[in-house]
Amino acid sequence: MAPSASTTVAGITVAYEPQTDGSLMVRATSATAPVAEAKFAAERVDEGKILYMEATELVATRAKAGEAAEQICPVLEKLFAVFRGEATFEAGVPAPRPASGEFVPNPGKTIETMVDGTTWLRLPVRTRLITMADKDLTPLLDEYVKPFLQPGDLIFISEKVLTITQGRVVDISSIKPSPLAQFLAGKVNNNYGSAEFKGFGHGTALAMQLFIKEAGTPRVLFAAAVSAITRPLGIKGAFYFLCGKSAKSVDCPMSFLILEYAHAAKLAPHHCNAVSKQIKARLGHETVIVDANYRGAFSLGKSSRAITEKFIGQVLRDNPAGQSAEMTPFFIIRKKA
Repeated sequence: MAPSASTTVAGITVAYEPQTDGSLMVRATSATAPVAEAKFAAERVDEGKILYMEATELVATRAKAGEAAEQICPVLEKLFAVFRGEATFEAGVPAPRPASGEFVPNPGKTIETMVDGTTWLRLPVRTRLITMADKDLTPLLDEYVKPFLQPGDLIFISEKVLTITQGRVVDISSIKPSPLAQFLAGKVNNNYGSAEFKGFGHGTALAMQLFIKEAGTPRVLFAAAVSAITRPLGIKGAFYFLCGKSAKSVDCPMSFLILEYAHAAKLAPHHCNAVSKQIKARLGHETVIVDANYRGAFSLGKSSRAITEKFIGQVLRDNPAGQSAEMTPFFIIRKKA
């Protein structure tokens, strides 16, 4: 049984409490009164781990922004209610986030970066909340990206926003992990519970089940067998290489801090090459659908081979778009004059 854990910020404590029957209780309390709690059966413990991490992130982020406990607690209760199955966020109603011509880098990241001796600007384009009510990228690109384009600019698009507009987002509660998913997830070391933890990746049975769905069971079994042989020899990455980029792009949860997606997972987007070519034809700029995180960046689709995987990995190596609530799904990549 995993040990108990708790985090206290701004007078709010979020506690992770494994039970003797294998279930899990996650609680949030303020300095004066209980805030919320949710219990997860043994087979849904991964869901409880996700809630614990999201709740601690939510409290820490809002406290850092200057919010008091009285402001944070109602939002925290909404988050717990979703995980208890008592409420859902209205995915069809975008939260207000005005368009902005300002390019705001993620804290700690620099706008400029050097690739093979050339300086490039990475310009994150902030948007409102994009939801599954947005069925087409075209009006979003016209509104948020097109006004700022200059000759020679490259357009990088987060695969998450394409996934959303294609409706390939699923509620976590609908995922039923198989024994194979549970076994394989146990082999993924995501450093959960340590300072090195950056995200769940495929280290939960929930995410691994979606991974298997994308790649297909025969392919996953073959990749696992090859990995079991090659990993002891010091050859890493065979499992993901053989399963393909699309399966690797599965993510669960979809977001820690955007509440509308806090209880959601995403599949990989479809037809990424075709979408990239359509955008280039419309806007006249090379376009890449990119999956970026703290581990690196790779393309799921490109308008042409002119943009290499090496360049994509280097220009986004520090994930300047961020992995939280930045709402910067589009990036303009511009060579510095």
